[in-house]
Amino acid sequence: MKIEIDLSLLQDIGLRPDDYIYLYSIYRKAYSYAGKLRVSPRLETDGWIVYGEDVTKHVIQQKFRDLFVSDTDAMFAELCSAYPFKVESPTRGVRVLHAKDPKAASNKKARNKYKKIVSNKPHLHSHVMHCLKMQLSHEGDNLGYLQNFETWINNHTWEKYEDMNIKDINDDRRITRQL
Repeated sequence: MKIEIDLSLLQDIGLRPDDYIYLYSIYRKAYSYAGKLRVSPRLETDGWIVYGEDVTKHVIQQKFRDLFVSDTDAMFAELCSAYPFKVESPTRGVRVLHAKDPKAASNKKARNKYKKIVSNKPHLHSHVMHCLKMQLSHEGDNLGYLQNFETWINNHTWEKYEDMNIKDINDDRRITRQL
């Protein structure tokens, strides 16, 4: 079994990697893996799991399930509303970057691509939204060269702004990253 772990997410929600792997193993009914791990007894008191007689009788709580279950349509609609609808280009005038309605046919490719990216990963959507806010803050009034919405999603452009903070955005508009 392959498990991808986002350590920053674990830090945010207050889980140790071993605890996360244990909960994930129970969630996916991979009991042979779960039996090999030492876990914290606080998982039950923190509302992650209800312990049963043996590992097969443990019940994963909704708090953990919410890390994987996501409404991708709502997430795409939120992204659509945050991404600029149109921009003024210095050379070409006004450019439309995407349809205003997230359910529009012209947004179909972008919607499907975004669903593949964030499906069962609601924490990734939060990360993308944070990066978009950093990009828009960085660009400021100079949005004329902003990518088309579908291109922005296909190229994972938000990854360029992952390590930025508001304090990194300075007057000369250079992208600086923390090492």
